[in-house]
Amino acid sequence: MTTGEMQVNRLNGVALAALVGGVAWMGSGAYVAHRMTARRPPDPPDHPDRYGVSCEDVAFPARDGTLLRGWWLLSEAGAPTVIVAPGQAGSADGDVRAAARLAKAGFNVLLFDFRAHGRSAGERVTFGYGEVLDMCGALDWLAEKGIARAGVLGFSMGGAVAITTSVYDARIGAVVADSPFVRLHTVLAAGLHEAGVPRRMASWLARWAILWADMALDIALEVAEPARWAPAVRTPVLVIQAGRDRFVPVEEIRWFREQVTGTCEVWCVPVADHREAERVDPEAYWARVMGWFNDHL
Repeated sequence: MTTGEMQVNRLNGVALAALVGGVAWMGSGAYVAHRMTARRPPDPPDHPDRYGVSCEDVAFPARDGTLLRGWWLLSEAGAPTVIVAPGQAGSADGDVRAAARLAKAGFNVLLFDFRAHGRSAGERVTFGYGEVLDMCGALDWLAEKGIARAGVLGFSMGGAVAITTSVYDARIGAVVADSPFVRLHTVLAAGLHEAGVPRRMASWLARWAILWADMALDIALEVAEPARWAPAVRTPVLVIQAGRDRFVPVEEIRWFREQVTGTCEVWCVPVADHREAERVDPEAYWARVMGWFNDHL
């Protein structure tokens, strides 16, 4: 074999390796995009009755017609109303206890499953893009009952959705966002790293997966992230930040607070991980949550 032939073979080998690597990288992005947007398995079943709170099963459409289901916990006519918005994993069952606590404290509570969760319809999770339409549907349902204004207690994705929706729907009178993400790329990359992907590769793969999801769903997922809307937030927002959050850096929450020109406070629980603030200090947690709604609704 001549030197020229050897060089050609090497180049062919490099090209083949690059092709295989490229196909594998594209495939990994498509796989992550499919998994990140797939319908979520529900949390273990729960019900307000278990906590001594009466409720009504409800169903209503999101703004795009997706059928959503949940519970209406009526405390008393004329009482302030709070929507409880779950995170992007599990179902509303995981937040029944929180809804019952608010109801026992004198709030009317609407707790529902976002699309592709629990008892609601839908097959794809969109991290806020479609879920904003769900939140608007919940507000529409309350308006039909004569309730023109409500607070939102949102957990993780639910907190992010509440912040974004509040920018252009004034019916949200106050938001408490527990461990909300600020940038979708950051939280997805952190989730991939938590699953064992090296940090730098996780960042690249997260960006690639978001692009794949955008193409597959014909949307732009990052349009709905709170980082895009922070300067326009006017609704009073209390952010509950877990100091050891594996998915949402403290620095991003600080940045978000600096961008908001309206009323925005951050309560950081230094020893808490993602969504653990209530478990770490329940009395202080509920005092702040209920105090915020009492002050701003």
